[in-house]
Amino acid sequence: MIPSTYFSRATSISSAPRPALGAYPRLAGAVCAVAATLLVGAPTAIAQTEQAVAAPAGPPLTLDQAVSQACERSTDIAVAKARLAEAIATRGKAGTAFLPNIQAVGSYTHNSVEASFDSGALITGVATAIGMQLQGKPIPIPASQLPAPSTIQKQDTIGGVLQLDETVFAISPWLAAQSADKAVNAQQITVEAVRREMAFQVAQIFYTVAGIERLIQVAEKAVALADQRIANAQNRRAAGADGEVSVLRAQSERDKAEQDLVRSKQSRAQLLIALATLTDSEAPAQLAPPPPLTMPVGDAARWVEDGFGERADLKARRVGVDAAAVAVREDQLRWLPMVTVQALGRYTDTPGFIGKNWLWAVTANLVVPLFDRGLRYAEAEERTAQKRRMSLELSKAELDLRAGIRQNELDIATGRRTLAVAESSAQKAKRTAEIVARAQAAGGATSLEVAEADTNLRVAEASVEREKILLDLAILRLRHWTGAVRAP
Repeated sequence: MIPSTYFSRATSISSAPRPALGAYPRLAGAVCAVAATLLVGAPTAIAQTEQAVAAPAGPPLTLDQAVSQACERSTDIAVAKARLAEAIATRGKAGTAFLPNIQAVGSYTHNSVEASFDSGALITGVATAIGMQLQGKPIPIPASQLPAPSTIQKQDTIGGVLQLDETVFAISPWLAAQSADKAVNAQQITVEAVRREMAFQVAQIFYTVAGIERLIQVAEKAVALADQRIANAQNRRAAGADGEVSVLRAQSERDKAEQDLVRSKQSRAQLLIALATLTDSEAPAQLAPPPPLTMPVGDAARWVEDGFGERADLKARRVGVDAAAVAVREDQLRWLPMVTVQALGRYTDTPGFIGKNWLWAVTANLVVPLFDRGLRYAEAEERTAQKRRMSLELSKAELDLRAGIRQNELDIATGRRTLAVAESSAQKAKRTAEIVARAQAAGGATSLEVAEADTNLRVAEASVEREKILLDLAILRLRHWTGAVRAP
């Protein structure tokens, strides 16, 4: 069974996003090159590549270790975590709407003239007017009883203001904070989605390399058999039983087997370089065989249901749509009134008429937004469009999941049939090669028939291993679509 660290049991399936392979350009190039080498069969040089991936000998790298290294060192995961930190900071900014705004302002003023008010002179004038009216002479007021003149504006003035503004009630900031909370949640899920995608990429390399190792064994076996055929042909030529053509045919067959061996080693070397890129380390000298793959439980309908419920990328998209819906609601409710409170303390070195240097005041405000140049309507339209786009992207991702599961179901069914045909063909080719070899020893088969039988056996055995690789990768992709690939 596959370790639960990476692949859930059939009764507990988790999710994993599946971005295009182009998101990992170097890995994509390696996989495409491997596909060309294995399926097209173009000859390539291997010496430089093997030298490039050479690493100190040590214990084989396991799938668990490779995934852990990739998750620890991946720049894609680091970027996702940085976006999470950005979302958390944005949430913190949204939460400041209900915190008080406190500010202190100090001032110095130089006036062109100094102004004062002599209330004593005013009182004397009034008393004089009243006295003249009543008794024909001014009413005397002692100077000691008159107030001193008051300075109402110094030429040089120092002052200060301490002000506190507090929002007591408002709907819009509360909804904005809710939207920011959902955005943080979406980014947290996205980090997990990228980790699971990384686990899938590493697992894909491991299972491909495991199949290529079997191809290498088949090629090495074919080379060894060709060496035996060359020796036999040379002995028969020396004995006069065959001519030079039989030796040349055996050598040509060995060249073809050697060519297959070179291609397989080249493919393995390319994949090890891709693995080194994912893990940000030296390419390993050897990989431990990965655990056998098993099919997810259920049928296509069950797989689609599991994918919808557990895939991290779909979860993140759904939460993102919810966050956009709350943001639209916030724009729509900006017309609701707000209640604010303002407290003000003021100091001046000119007491003026009241005779005090310190003043304070508290004001409660009911703010009713009437028209803000149409800003809230424009933002509501913008966010509504964003929500629609995100909803359509979610629908497309769900359709892609359905299509991916159906495609991999078909790939697996086709792979099983083609593997069965390839295994049957390999058994027949092996039996034919054995019969022809015995017939040649008895003088009943020509070297041409032996060469043809050996070629058919080599091609048939390699075909079996290629079909196994394709079937394993199809099962792995299906598990990935259904959310069964996990990261530690």
